Amino acid sequence: NEPTLATLRDRTVPIAADLPGSTPPVAEAQTIAAYRQFLDAAPNAPQRPEALRRLGDLEMDNADRRAAESTAAETEVPDYKAAITRYEEFLKAYPNDPRNDRVLYQLARAQEQGGQLEVALKTLTQLVDKHPGTVHADEAHFRRGELLFATRDYKQAEAAYATLLAGGNRNPFTERALYMQGWSLFKLGRLDDALKPFFGVLDLKLGALSPVQRDEAQLEELRTLTRGDRELVEDTFRVLSISLSNLQGAEAIPRLVDSPVREGYQFRVYQQLGELYIRQDRIKDAADTLAAFVRRQPLHAQAPLLQARVIAIYAGAGFDTLALAAKKDHVVRYGAGSEFRRANPGGWQRAQPLVKTHLTDLARHHHALAQKDKQPADVQEAVRWYEALLDAFPRDDDAAQNRFLMAELLFEDKRFAVAAQEFERVAYAGALRGSATPFMRAADAGYSALLSYAALEAAAVDKAPLQRQTVDSALRFADAFGSDPRAGAVLTNASEKLFVLGDGEKAVAVARQSLKLTPPPAPELRRVAWTVVAHHSFERGAFAEAEAAYGEVLALTPERAPGRAELVERQAAAIYKQGEAARTAGNARDAVGHFSRVAALSTLATGSAVRASAMVDAAASLIGLKDWDAAARTLEDFRRQHPGHPLQADVAPRLALAYLELGRSSLAAAEFEKVAASAKDPELARSALWQ
Repeated sequence: NEPTLATLRDRTVPIAADLPGSTPPVAEAQTIAAYRQFLDAAPNAPQRPEALRRLGDLEMDNADRRAAESTAAETEVPDYKAAITRYEEFLKAYPNDPRNDRVLYQLARAQEQGGQLEVALKTLTQLVDKHPGTVHADEAHFRRGELLFATRDYKQAEAAYATLLAGGNRNPFTERALYMQGWSLFKLGRLDDALKPFFGVLDLKLGALSPVQRDEAQLEELRTLTRGDRELVEDTFRVLSISLSNLQGAEAIPRLVDSPVREGYQFRVYQQLGELYIRQDRIKDAADTLAAFVRRQPLHAQAPLLQARVIAIYAGAGFDTLALAAKKDHVVRYGAGSEFRRANPGGWQRAQPLVKTHLTDLARHHHALAQKDKQPADVQEAVRWYEALLDAFPRDDDAAQNRFLMAELLFEDKRFAVAAQEFERVAYAGALRGSATPFMRAADAGYSALLSYAALEAAAVDKAPLQRQTVDSALRFADAFGSDPRAGAVLTNASEKLFVLGDGEKAVAVARQSLKLTPPPAPELRRVAWTVVAHHSFERGAFAEAEAAYGEVLALTPERAPGRAELVERQAAAIYKQGEAARTAGNARDAVGHFSRVAALSTLATGSAVRASAMVDAAASLIGLKDWDAAARTLEDFRRQHPGHPLQADVAPRLALAYLELGRSSLAAAEFEKVAASAKDPELARSALWQ
């Protein structure tokens, strides 16, 4: 029952692979020592070639390991002499071995790592000459090119890179070989030839980008590129731009853009060349380069950005006129009605912030010129750009401010009708009044609209229609901005206009609205409002209201103010009319009271016609009431105060009657004598004398 070899048949033993670097240096050193002992002991063994080659590889690996473990502070070059000796010994002993291509490859690498650059170059040359089909051919040609470039043999370096690239198959060395081939040609002064490999590098690195990345992203935003790739691309653009700048500049680019891949990234070529010109202070060349791309690809997504860069270049250099022209070109090319919008909606949307900025700059520039020089052409140009800005961005946060500025320009240009409309759009647009952040100068806009209507009214022959427009605008102003200090003046002015237009009821309503404002309007404005109320109340027969309103007017009118006497007369007339109304209604005592109030007004002039009429009518009413004493006093006062009044003829017979009724016979007789003396009718005279 003891186990036999047969029992191992179905057993397996897991063997874990060695991790890189897990072989201890002691084992490696022992292996090298073992190979050396073998070579010493068996000079003619058939395994000798393989042992020599393997010993060289081990010594090469040992030197590589030591190089990797050395610190930056260590300046000692790793020792590759042992590996070089073994490889050279192998080649000398076995010159026709079919594996010599690999030995030559390793030898060249060891020589290069050991600092023997010229010897390494010869070894690589021997490798490619004797073994053109070796698997190491691509790397050999590349390393030859690198070594030749390092020794400044740019012609041979370019040839080495060209040999590598001639196969047409992409390999790990293709990108770097193209890049260095371009540099070799550049160093040789063959700038035109250098462009081809440089473009080849860009084809490889940028050709695989997505359409969005290819058309829009900046180089630093291309996440698909590693840091090394991005640095390679950036340096390629740098030397490519230098080459182009020494040739025909932007004119040389179109003939090189000969594939869809290059069409995709060509804007970067113009962009990088333009930036090089800026660093060289070649401002005009930089702007012309970027503008050349815009002309070549006007519908490209990057065209608006490159055109904007042209503007920034001119502005930064102080070329204001050129910057202004470029801004006009930009907003026309990429504005609301442009072909670019229809062809590239996405690019158009992204370009709008720049369009808005340039439209604003154009409007403000010509606005400033208009205010400075007062030239109609500048006003029209500023209005043109304001209109374009507002049409393109009607809901923008700055729309109200821009419209207000445009309206001010229109006002200064005496285009009052249009100015009024624009001011009202700013003041009363629903979006402004109801928004969380209303336009701060909305009230100013509303008031400026009123000033515009006033200017129109002053120049108009038929003022009534404009007056009604003014009133409508004034009421809108008061409704929207009732707390504004100008609301009182606006309402009183509107009430006056309504009164003149014959709309008394509305005039009074507006006047009373102004009187209710908090804080109240200035005294002069309240005086105007009360005057409208008083006049309209008088006209419609509301004499008591008129009297009270005139009282308010007089209270607000200085003693010596022109027109005050007329106001007193108007108030007295309102009282007098109340007396007439009472007399007509049969209320004689009330009539007497009203007439007497007129006569008693201290502010009424002594010779006032209404005072005289009131005294006579009061006396007549008193006689009707048989209040003889009061009638007599009233008539006596009238005679004394109005000696030349036409109604004096009625005093003597009425006074004679009053005296007679009071038993004052002598006074009555004297009055009858006066009647007789003035009577033209003899019968009347005889009757008076008889009495």
